Amino acid sequence: MIKMDNTTFRILDVLSRDLDSPISINELTKRIKETHGTAYYKNIYDKIQDLKKQNILNTTEIGKASVVTLNFNNYKLTDILGEMEKKKKQEFLERDIEMQTIFLEIDKEFRGAFPSIESISIIDSEKNLKLNRIELLFLLANFEEEQTVFSIHSIMERFQSKHNIKIDFLILTEKEFLDLLVSEETNPLKEMLSDKITFFSPEDFWITIKTALIKDIRIKTEEGMNPAKITEQHLIYNLNRFGYKEMGTRIEQGKKICIEYIIASILLQEDARRIQSIPILLIKNKINYNLLIFLCKKYKKTGELFGILKILNKIKENNEIKNAIRTLEIMKIKEIKMNEKSILEKLRLYDAV
Repeated sequence: MIKMDNTTFRILDVLSRDLDSPISINELTKRIKETHGTAYYKNIYDKIQDLKKQNILNTTEIGKASVVTLNFNNYKLTDILGEMEKKKKQEFLERDIEMQTIFLEIDKEFRGAFPSIESISIIDSEKNLKLNRIELLFLLANFEEEQTVFSIHSIMERFQSKHNIKIDFLILTEKEFLDLLVSEETNPLKEMLSDKITFFSPEDFWITIKTALIKDIRIKTEEGMNPAKITEQHLIYNLNRFGYKEMGTRIEQGKKICIEYIIASILLQEDARRIQSIPILLIKNKINYNLLIFLCKKYKKTGELFGILKILNKIKENNEIKNAIRTLEIMKIKEIKMNEKSILEKLRLYDAV
Protein backbone atom coordinates (compact mmCIF):
# COMPACT_ATOMS: atom_id res chain seq x y z
CA MET A 1 0.00 0.00 0.00
CA ILE A 2 1.28 3.48 -0.85
CA LYS A 3 2.01 6.05 1.81
CA MET A 4 -1.00 8.38 2.03
CA ASP A 5 0.93 11.64 2.46
CA ASN A 6 -0.92 14.95 2.03
CA THR A 7 0.10 15.51 -1.59
CA THR A 8 -0.90 11.99 -2.62
CA PHE A 9 -4.19 12.34 -0.75
CA ARG A 10 -5.03 15.65 -2.41
CA ILE A 11 -4.20 14.38 -5.90
CA LEU A 12 -6.37 11.28 -5.45
CA ASP A 13 -9.17 13.28 -3.86
CA VAL A 14 -9.45 15.75 -6.73
CA LEU A 15 -9.07 13.12 -9.46
CA SER A 16 -11.75 10.95 -7.83
CA ARG A 17 -14.28 13.82 -7.85
CA ASP A 18 -14.44 13.93 -11.66
CA LEU A 19 -13.81 10.67 -13.48
CA ASP A 20 -15.31 11.71 -16.79
CA SER A 21 -12.21 13.13 -18.45
CA PRO A 22 -8.47 13.48 -17.88
CA ILE A 23 -7.19 16.81 -16.58
CA SER A 24 -3.87 18.54 -17.06
CA ILE A 25 -1.38 18.90 -14.23
CA ASN A 26 -1.95 22.68 -14.32
CA GLU A 27 -5.71 22.20 -13.96
CA LEU A 28 -5.20 19.58 -11.26
CA THR A 29 -3.01 22.02 -9.31
CA LYS A 30 -5.71 24.70 -9.64
CA ARG A 31 -8.47 22.36 -8.40
CA ILE A 32 -6.36 21.17 -5.46
CA LYS A 33 -5.83 24.78 -4.41
CA GLU A 34 -9.58 25.49 -4.71
CA THR A 35 -10.48 22.40 -2.66
CA HIS A 36 -7.69 22.26 -0.09
CA GLY A 37 -6.39 25.84 0.14
CA THR A 38 -2.81 25.35 -1.05
CA ALA A 39 -1.08 23.67 -3.98
CA TYR A 40 2.45 23.79 -5.42
CA TYR A 41 2.95 22.73 -9.00
CA LYS A 42 6.41 21.19 -8.50
CA ASN A 43 5.33 19.07 -5.53
CA ILE A 44 2.28 17.85 -7.45
CA TYR A 45 4.28 17.18 -10.62
CA ASP A 46 6.91 15.17 -8.73
CA LYS A 47 4.29 13.16 -6.84
CA ILE A 48 2.42 12.38 -10.08
CA GLN A 49 5.62 10.96 -11.58
CA ASP A 50 6.07 8.80 -8.47
CA LEU A 51 2.47 7.56 -8.56
CA LYS A 52 2.84 6.84 -12.27
CA LYS A 53 5.85 4.61 -11.53
CA GLN A 54 3.71 2.75 -8.99
CA ASN A 55 1.06 2.22 -11.69
CA ILE A 56 -1.54 4.20 -9.73
CA LEU A 57 -1.90 7.03 -12.24
CA ASN A 58 -1.78 7.24 -16.01
CA THR A 59 -0.34 10.26 -17.78
CA THR A 60 -0.78 11.09 -21.45
CA GLU A 61 0.70 13.86 -23.55
CA ILE A 62 -1.90 15.96 -25.36
CA GLY A 63 -0.17 18.75 -27.22
CA LYS A 64 2.13 20.45 -24.76
CA ALA A 65 0.18 19.35 -21.70
CA SER A 66 0.35 16.18 -19.62
CA VAL A 67 -3.08 14.91 -18.60
CA VAL A 68 -3.65 12.63 -15.61
CA THR A 69 -6.16 9.86 -14.85
CA LEU A 70 -6.57 7.19 -12.20
CA ASN A 71 -5.41 3.77 -13.38
CA PHE A 72 -8.33 1.45 -12.64
CA ASN A 73 -6.46 -1.40 -14.32
CA ASN A 74 -4.34 -1.51 -11.18
CA TYR A 75 -5.99 -4.09 -8.90
CA LYS A 76 -4.86 -2.20 -5.78
CA LEU A 77 -6.44 1.12 -6.76
CA THR A 78 -9.82 0.42 -5.12
CA ASP A 79 -8.03 -0.28 -1.82
CA ILE A 80 -5.96 2.88 -2.21
CA LEU A 81 -9.08 4.96 -2.86
CA GLY A 82 -10.64 3.29 0.17
CA GLU A 83 -7.72 4.59 2.25
CA MET A 84 -8.26 8.04 0.75
CA GLU A 85 -11.92 7.95 1.86
CA LYS A 86 -10.87 6.95 5.39
CA LYS A 87 -8.51 9.92 5.55
CA LYS A 88 -11.30 12.24 4.32
CA LYS A 89 -13.53 10.82 7.05
CA GLN A 90 -10.89 11.34 9.74
CA GLU A 91 -10.31 14.96 8.70
CA PHE A 92 -14.05 15.63 8.61
CA LEU A 93 -14.64 14.12 12.05
CA GLU A 94 -11.79 16.12 13.54
CA ARG A 95 -13.64 19.26 12.48
CA ASP A 96 -17.03 18.11 13.78
CA ILE A 97 -17.04 16.17 17.04
CA GLU A 98 -20.82 15.58 17.12
CA MET A 99 -20.65 13.71 13.81
CA GLN A 100 -18.34 11.16 15.45
CA THR A 101 -21.29 9.98 17.52
CA ILE A 102 -23.61 9.78 14.50
CA PHE A 103 -21.04 7.88 12.40
CA LEU A 104 -20.41 5.49 15.29
CA GLU A 105 -24.13 4.81 15.71
CA ILE A 106 -24.64 4.28 11.97
CA ASP A 107 -21.73 1.85 11.88
CA LYS A 108 -22.98 -0.01 14.95
CA GLU A 109 -26.54 -0.21 13.60
CA PHE A 110 -25.74 -1.37 10.06
CA ARG A 111 -22.40 -3.23 10.25
CA GLY A 112 -23.10 -6.94 9.82
CA ALA A 113 -26.84 -6.59 10.38
CA PHE A 114 -27.63 -5.65 6.78
CA PRO A 115 -25.37 -7.61 4.40
CA SER A 116 -27.12 -6.07 1.40
CA ILE A 117 -25.72 -2.60 2.24
CA GLU A 118 -22.60 -2.21 0.11
CA SER A 119 -21.64 1.31 1.16
CA ILE A 120 -22.85 4.53 2.76
CA SER A 121 -21.60 7.99 1.77
CA ILE A 122 -22.18 11.43 3.24
CA ILE A 123 -22.77 14.10 0.60
CA ASP A 124 -21.51 17.70 0.58
CA SER A 125 -20.89 17.41 4.30
CA GLU A 126 -19.55 20.87 5.12
CA LYS A 127 -22.32 22.78 3.33
CA ASN A 128 -25.13 20.59 4.67
CA LEU A 129 -23.98 20.71 8.28
CA LYS A 130 -24.20 24.50 8.20
CA LEU A 131 -27.88 23.95 7.38
CA ASN A 132 -28.22 21.44 10.25
CA ARG A 133 -28.83 18.57 7.84
CA ILE A 134 -27.06 15.46 6.61
CA GLU A 135 -27.42 13.93 3.16
CA LEU A 136 -26.55 10.27 2.69
CA LEU A 137 -26.30 7.80 -0.18
CA PHE A 138 -26.97 4.12 0.61
CA LEU A 139 -25.81 1.67 -2.04
CA LEU A 140 -27.39 -1.80 -1.88
CA ALA A 141 -26.59 -5.07 -3.60
CA ASN A 142 -28.44 -5.95 -6.78
CA PHE A 143 -31.51 -7.63 -5.42
CA GLU A 144 -34.92 -6.56 -4.25
CA GLU A 145 -35.09 -6.33 -0.49
CA GLU A 146 -38.02 -4.18 0.49
CA GLN A 147 -37.63 -4.93 4.18
CA THR A 148 -34.07 -3.53 4.13
CA VAL A 149 -35.37 -0.25 2.68
CA PHE A 150 -38.11 -0.09 5.32
CA SER A 151 -35.59 -0.86 8.08
CA ILE A 152 -33.19 1.86 6.90
CA HIS A 153 -36.01 4.41 6.97
CA SER A 154 -37.08 3.31 10.44
CA ILE A 155 -33.54 3.53 11.83
CA MET A 156 -32.79 6.89 10.20
CA GLU A 157 -36.09 8.32 11.45
CA ARG A 158 -34.96 7.41 14.97
CA PHE A 159 -31.50 8.97 14.43
CA GLN A 160 -33.06 12.17 13.09
CA SER A 161 -35.23 12.57 16.19
CA LYS A 162 -32.44 11.68 18.61
CA HIS A 163 -29.88 14.11 17.21
CA ASN A 164 -32.31 16.90 16.25
CA ILE A 165 -30.86 17.09 12.75
CA LYS A 166 -32.54 16.69 9.35
CA ILE A 167 -31.33 13.55 7.58
CA ASP A 168 -32.12 13.09 3.89
CA PHE A 169 -30.95 9.89 2.25
CA LEU A 170 -31.14 8.19 -1.11
CA ILE A 171 -31.26 4.38 -1.27
CA LEU A 172 -30.18 2.78 -4.56
CA THR A 173 -29.39 -0.75 -5.65
CA GLU A 174 -26.17 -1.15 -7.59
CA LYS A 175 -28.21 -1.57 -10.78
CA GLU A 176 -30.16 1.65 -10.14
CA PHE A 177 -26.88 3.40 -9.35
CA LEU A 178 -25.33 2.33 -12.67
CA ASP A 179 -28.53 3.11 -14.60
CA LEU A 180 -28.55 6.68 -13.24
CA LEU A 181 -24.88 7.10 -14.12
CA VAL A 182 -25.40 6.00 -17.72
CA SER A 183 -28.61 8.02 -18.16
CA GLU A 184 -28.58 11.02 -20.51
CA GLU A 185 -30.93 12.77 -18.10
CA THR A 186 -29.90 15.20 -15.38
CA ASN A 187 -30.44 13.41 -12.07
CA PRO A 188 -29.43 13.89 -8.40
CA LEU A 189 -26.84 11.09 -8.35
CA LYS A 190 -24.57 12.88 -10.81
CA GLU A 191 -24.52 15.84 -8.45
CA MET A 192 -23.89 13.73 -5.35
CA LEU A 193 -20.68 12.11 -6.61
CA SER A 194 -18.74 15.38 -6.92
CA ASP A 195 -18.41 15.91 -3.16
CA LYS A 196 -18.86 12.85 -0.97
CA ILE A 197 -17.13 10.88 1.76
CA THR A 198 -17.77 7.14 1.71
CA PHE A 199 -17.44 6.26 5.39
CA PHE A 200 -19.00 2.78 5.38
CA SER A 201 -17.21 0.12 3.26
CA PRO A 202 -15.44 2.60 0.94
CA GLU A 203 -13.56 -0.15 -0.92
CA ASP A 204 -16.88 -1.67 -2.00
CA PHE A 205 -18.02 1.69 -3.31
CA TRP A 206 -14.94 2.00 -5.49
CA ILE A 207 -15.30 -1.57 -6.72
CA THR A 208 -18.75 -0.55 -7.99
CA ILE A 209 -17.23 2.48 -9.73
CA LYS A 210 -14.57 0.26 -11.29
CA THR A 211 -17.34 -2.09 -12.50
CA ALA A 212 -19.02 0.88 -14.18
CA LEU A 213 -15.83 2.00 -15.90
CA ILE A 214 -15.12 -1.52 -17.16
CA LYS A 215 -18.58 -1.41 -18.79
CA ASP A 216 -17.59 1.90 -20.45
CA ILE A 217 -20.14 3.83 -18.37
CA ARG A 218 -19.28 7.53 -18.29
CA ILE A 219 -19.19 8.78 -14.72
CA LYS A 220 -20.02 12.41 -15.32
CA THR A 221 -20.68 14.69 -12.38
CA GLU A 222 -22.96 17.70 -12.80
CA GLU A 223 -23.71 20.87 -10.92
CA GLY A 224 -26.60 20.68 -8.51
CA MET A 225 -30.11 21.40 -9.76
CA ASN A 226 -32.82 23.06 -7.69
CA PRO A 227 -36.13 21.62 -8.95
CA ALA A 228 -37.89 24.87 -8.03
CA LYS A 229 -35.77 26.65 -10.65
CA ILE A 230 -36.36 24.36 -13.63
CA THR A 231 -37.36 26.68 -16.47
CA GLU A 232 -40.78 26.55 -18.10
CA GLN A 233 -39.19 25.49 -21.39
CA HIS A 234 -37.42 22.52 -19.80
CA LEU A 235 -40.52 21.62 -17.79
CA ILE A 236 -42.90 21.59 -20.77
CA TYR A 237 -40.36 19.68 -22.90
CA ASN A 238 -39.97 16.97 -20.26
CA LEU A 239 -43.68 16.74 -19.47
CA ASN A 240 -44.22 15.99 -23.16
CA ARG A 241 -41.42 13.39 -23.09
CA PHE A 242 -43.17 11.63 -20.22
CA GLY A 243 -46.60 11.53 -21.85
CA TYR A 244 -48.29 14.70 -20.63
CA LYS A 245 -48.92 17.44 -23.19
CA GLU A 246 -50.54 20.61 -21.99
CA MET A 247 -53.12 22.16 -24.31
CA GLY A 248 -51.94 25.28 -26.10
CA THR A 249 -48.29 25.02 -25.12
CA ARG A 250 -45.43 25.27 -27.58
CA ILE A 251 -42.84 22.53 -27.15
CA GLU A 252 -39.23 23.53 -27.72
CA GLN A 253 -36.11 21.40 -27.35
CA GLY A 254 -35.00 21.36 -23.73
CA LYS A 255 -32.65 19.64 -21.36
CA LYS A 256 -33.46 16.02 -20.54
CA ILE A 257 -34.26 15.84 -16.83
CA CYS A 258 -35.26 12.74 -14.86
CA ILE A 259 -38.96 12.35 -14.12
CA GLU A 260 -38.40 12.43 -10.35
CA TYR A 261 -36.90 15.94 -10.64
CA ILE A 262 -39.85 17.01 -12.83
CA ILE A 263 -42.42 15.78 -10.29
CA ALA A 264 -40.57 17.52 -7.44
CA SER A 265 -40.49 20.71 -9.52
CA ILE A 266 -44.25 20.61 -10.11
CA LEU A 267 -44.92 20.11 -6.39
CA LEU A 268 -42.65 23.03 -5.49
CA GLN A 269 -44.41 25.37 -7.91
CA GLU A 270 -47.72 24.67 -6.14
CA ASP A 271 -49.73 25.12 -9.33
CA ALA A 272 -52.94 23.15 -8.63
CA ARG A 273 -53.67 22.66 -12.34
CA ARG A 274 -50.23 21.26 -13.10
CA ILE A 275 -50.13 19.11 -9.94
CA GLN A 276 -52.94 17.12 -11.58
CA SER A 277 -50.35 15.92 -14.13
CA ILE A 278 -48.43 14.02 -11.44
CA PRO A 279 -50.78 10.99 -11.21
CA ILE A 280 -50.58 10.66 -15.02
CA LEU A 281 -46.79 10.80 -14.93
CA LEU A 282 -46.70 8.19 -12.16
CA ILE A 283 -49.03 5.81 -14.00
CA LYS A 284 -47.44 6.15 -17.44
CA ASN A 285 -43.75 5.96 -16.48
CA LYS A 286 -41.23 3.84 -14.61
CA ILE A 287 -40.57 5.69 -11.36
CA ASN A 288 -37.72 5.24 -8.90
CA TYR A 289 -39.79 5.80 -5.77
CA ASN A 290 -36.78 5.86 -3.45
CA LEU A 291 -35.39 8.72 -5.53
CA LEU A 292 -38.75 10.51 -5.65
CA ILE A 293 -39.25 10.21 -1.87
CA PHE A 294 -35.68 11.45 -1.31
CA LEU A 295 -36.36 14.58 -3.38
CA CYS A 296 -39.77 15.22 -1.83
CA LYS A 297 -38.33 14.90 1.68
CA LYS A 298 -35.39 17.14 0.82
CA TYR A 299 -37.73 19.85 -0.49
CA LYS A 300 -40.50 19.26 2.09
CA LYS A 301 -43.16 17.94 -0.28
CA THR A 302 -43.73 14.42 1.09
CA GLY A 303 -47.22 15.25 2.37
CA GLU A 304 -48.45 16.16 -1.11
CA LEU A 305 -46.81 13.05 -2.60
CA PHE A 306 -48.43 10.90 0.09
CA GLY A 307 -51.87 12.29 -0.75
CA ILE A 308 -51.45 11.56 -4.47
CA LEU A 309 -50.14 8.03 -3.88
CA LYS A 310 -53.00 7.16 -1.54
CA ILE A 311 -55.54 8.08 -4.24
CA LEU A 312 -53.62 6.29 -6.99
CA ASN A 313 -53.38 3.11 -4.93
CA LYS A 314 -57.13 3.26 -4.36
CA ILE A 315 -57.84 3.69 -8.09
CA LYS A 316 -55.32 1.15 -9.34
CA GLU A 317 -53.35 -1.02 -6.90
CA ASN A 318 -49.65 -1.26 -7.59
CA ASN A 319 -46.92 -2.95 -5.51
CA GLU A 320 -44.41 -0.15 -6.09
CA ILE A 321 -46.92 2.47 -4.95
CA LYS A 322 -47.84 0.30 -1.95
CA ASN A 323 -44.17 0.11 -0.95
CA ALA A 324 -43.79 3.87 -1.37
CA ILE A 325 -46.84 4.43 0.86
CA ARG A 326 -45.37 2.06 3.45
CA THR A 327 -42.11 4.02 3.38
CA LEU A 328 -43.92 7.32 3.91
CA GLU A 329 -45.87 5.78 6.80
CA ILE A 330 -42.60 4.69 8.44
CA MET A 331 -41.35 8.27 8.00
CA LYS A 332 -44.49 9.43 9.87
CA ILE A 333 -45.49 11.74 7.05
CA LYS A 334 -48.79 13.56 7.43
CA GLU A 335 -50.88 13.12 4.29
CA ILE A 336 -52.09 16.24 2.49
CA LYS A 337 -55.47 15.43 1.02
CA MET A 338 -55.93 15.67 -2.75
CA ASN A 339 -59.08 15.87 -4.90
CA GLU A 340 -59.81 12.25 -5.82
CA LYS A 341 -62.61 13.08 -8.29
CA SER A 342 -60.44 15.57 -10.17
CA ILE A 343 -57.50 13.14 -10.34
CA LEU A 344 -59.70 10.34 -11.67
CA GLU A 345 -61.18 12.60 -14.34
CA LYS A 346 -57.71 13.67 -15.45
CA LEU A 347 -56.47 10.07 -15.59
CA ARG A 348 -59.43 9.14 -17.81
CA LEU A 349 -58.85 12.15 -20.05
CA TYR A 350 -55.26 10.99 -20.67
CA ASP A 351 -56.30 7.34 -21.02
CA ALA A 352 -54.17 6.43 -17.96
CA VAL A 353 -56.75 4.12 -16.32
